[in-house]
This record gives sequence, structure tokens and C-alpha cells, in this order.
Amino acid sequence: MKHISYSIDNYVPTKEVSLNILDNFLTVVRGYQVFTVLKTVNKGKPIFLKYHLDRVLDNAQSMNMIVSQTRDEIENIIENTLQQNNFDNGECNLLILLAGTKPTDTSGLMTNMPVNLFVITTPIKEITTSYQQGVSLGFFDYRKSDSELKTPFTYFGGLKAQHALVRNGECDEALYTCDNIVLEGTTFSFFCVLNDNTILTSPADGKILKSVTRKVVLQLLEKNKYNFIERALTKKEVMNCKEAFIASSNRDIIPVKSIEGKVLFKNDSMGLITKAITKLYQDCISRL
Repeated sequence: MKHISYSIDNYVPTKEVSLNILDNFLTVVRGYQVFTVLKTVNKGKPIFLKYHLDRVLDNAQSMNMIVSQTRDEIENIIENTLQQNNFDNGECNLLILLAGTKPTDTSGLMTNMPVNLFVITTPIKEITTSYQQGVSLGFFDYRKSDSELKTPFTYFGGLKAQHALVRNGECDEALYTCDNIVLEGTTFSFFCVLNDNTILTSPADGKILKSVTRKVVLQLLEKNKYNFIERALTKKEVMNCKEAFIASSNRDIIPVKSIEGKVLFKNDSMGLITKAITKLYQDCISRL
């Protein structure tokens, strides 16, 4: 499948999308950009697009970005981009990027120019069978600055965690911890299930990303009358949980098979609550 993307003012093959360093100095050198990533289902329907646009535009406002397009215009560009692609043979991932251009101050840190808009389509990442059967997690002591922003500099800790834990084969994914509190994963939200079936997840109180998938999962838990609490999670209670799962926009819900070497389940026998919530989520996106 040949993927077509929107690059500033043109529709071009995704492989031809590029950034000129001088024209996009603030993005390439300073990391002045915000973005969101989602996937399509049911032959090109973007999942939870409203929520993704809410967040990326809020992030842009927080970064004092000048966005020349209205929200309606951005939605139309996204729709037109997707119409340029053929979904008969599969879905795609969608990157919506607002990228800084040239600085207008002497320090090269600020601009009064509008950001550039990119809508990038790429092949959807297929989750391997072994990954679907459960991931192993390890703790990594790190707290992101400006955690509510989805921007390059908030992923520095993730790079460090991947090199420290995942590359060395200690686990499949890393969980951020700070002051004995478990926060979130490098690219995902984290949920755990206590012995009394209460589902816990960290609050979106400025210490974690306001994840779209997390938001949808919480809505599903409330609608289906699960007992859940948003509060700080200690390492001890996470290590003593009976089930856990991670959630992200391009991977959906994945069960956790072990945390810091402690096995939660073996083979394909994921917990009943995780299995039920996975089904609820899959049913939700299948109806989009």
C-alpha cells in the first residue's frame, strides 16, 4: 500500500515528507512541536479523533503556538488525507504534527510565525503474537517534565529507559516511578487490579500524559460499572496486584505478564478482568 500524507500545503507520498533544517529550525533543533498518534479502523476511520485533536490543540496553546488553520480546517485536511489512501489491504497509523518553523528572536528560541501542519500516514504496526500474550515490565526511576505535553522532549526519559532496561533484555517495557510511586509507561498508560478486583490507575494530575486511550478505558469502566480509582500507586501495591494491563492508541490493551520479574500469569491465561476489558475496548473501536 502506497501511503499519502499532508505536508504543509501538499499531499505527497509519505516517503517524500521531509523537513528543511533552516525552515524548521525550531522543530529540528529546538524540539518545538506537538503531536498525537492514532490509528485507523474499519477501512480508514481514525479512532477517537475528537479527543486527539482536543489534546494536540490544547498542547499547542500551552506551547504558545500560532496555528493558522481552524479546527474544522484541520479535520477536513485529515479527512482529505485519509481519502488519498486505499484501505482495502489494511489500516494505517496517523501522526498529526504541528511543527515550529523559523525563529524570529536573536536567541533562536521564539517565533511569531505559524507552525506547519503535517498529517502523516504510515503502515500500521502489527502487534506480535508473543506481545499480545503479555509484556514484562520493569521500574525506571524518572518523572517527565511538562508531562501533559506530547512533544519530543518529554520522551527523553523513555529513551533512557529503553537503553537501560529493554535493550539489556531485562523487560519488554518500562514503567516510570518517582518517590516510590508508579506513574505511567514510556509510551502507554498503566492499570493494575487489586485482589478485591478494584482497578487502579494514576490520576491525570499533571504528572502523566492525558492519554486518550486511558480516557476511553475509564469511560468504559464507568459505563460497565467496574470499581476503579484514580490515585497514586505505590510500588508495593503494584507488586502485589493480581492483574495489570497497559493501554495505548496504536496497541490498544495489552496484558502484563510480569512486573520486576514477578509473574502475574503464564502462557495464555491472562486475568479475567483484563480479558473482559480488552473485549470491551475492541468492541468499542469496532463500532467506530
